[in-house]
Amino acid sequence: MGRDYEQVRQDLARNMKDFRGKRGLSQEALALSADVDRTYVSQIERAVGNPSLLVLCKLGAILETDVLDLLAEQTK
Repeated sequence: MGRDYEQVRQDLARNMKDFRGKRGLSQEALALSADVDRTYVSQIERAVGNPSLLVLCKLGAILETDVLDLLAEQTK
């Protein structure tokens, strides 16, 4: 069985934080580059935000990764 919505949000939160950290970007720097509010980036990284496909594409481009990588299942 596939992951449910909450699992995908948790994976996105961890992946985004990991990719952002590897690029040495603050939440604010990422938000400015993606033309979104810093608090929105924080919400996504806390798995409470629900980003649109457009926002995911912008974030992926800035983080130099594919949207699928942002949504990839975390290995435990």
